[in-house]
Amino acid sequence: MAQADIRTSDSEREEAVTALGVHLSNGRLELDEYEERCGRATVARTRGELEALFTDLPAPHPDLSAASPVQLVQKAGQLVGPPRRRGKNVVETPASKALEVVAGMAFLFGIPAAILLTVLAGQWWVFIPVGVVLMVAGAASEAAKKPVT
Repeated sequence: MAQADIRTSDSEREEAVTALGVHLSNGRLELDEYEERCGRATVARTRGELEALFTDLPAPHPDLSAASPVQLVQKAGQLVGPPRRRGKNVVETPASKALEVVAGMAFLFGIPAAILLTVLAGQWWVFIPVGVVLMVAGAASEAAKKPVT
């Protein structure tokens, strides 16, 4: 089986979209070309389809070495992928730090305020916007971190 015919995983497709975002932010891709390539990356089934998205772009490229069947087979026919480490090759940006502060403030002040409003005024629904702010700010903070180049 050729390396280009190996099927890709969700994490490899996500890594390809992240790498395309770096190229967009560096001005190597126009917005419409970025959107088109991201669409192709999210439906890519093989390693060759992902690699084709980066033939005219310099590094960073997605790391597709985990797609090798030799690396996946570790013992007695059991397929095990390499451990995925979040945040290993990323750097915090001012935006990610600001979003972490927003999430922290929502946690420190929003949760106690929601508890008080629920107990004193019966306004239990206040937990909904506080929870939404926590989730959105936390996820946006992770998304705002830049990969190490």
